[in-house]
Amino acid sequence: MDAKQAAREARKKELLQELAEIKIEELREQGVFSGVPHYSVLEQAASALGKELSCLTQERAAGEVRAESAAEAVCPTCGTKCQVETKRREVASIDGRVTLEEAAAYCPRCRRSFFPSAD
Repeated sequence: MDAKQAAREARKKELLQELAEIKIEELREQGVFSGVPHYSVLEQAASALGKELSCLTQERAAGEVRAESAAEAVCPTCGTKCQVETKRREVASIDGRVTLEEAAAYCPRCRRSFFPSAD
């Protein structure tokens, strides 16, 4: 592991620890620790935080893919060069609803939309 990767891992661990502390503060404010909570309550809270992070990461990653897309793409049916635009759509991921920004093109010759590949 190089120094850059090690620094990134240390920062990630630091941020995750901070998120865990914030979640505990929220649970305290909700009165979860006024008695002895069942472990499933703690597990569900942690899982919800993980799902929230997952959805944010998916949205951010899709944005990066879109940013790397070309301004034009060739229609897979007829070969016409078509302008690529950004389309937003909601998808249901395994962790919740995610709004994605994707590259989409429309071929006027074929009268069809297509999603250009990122390669």
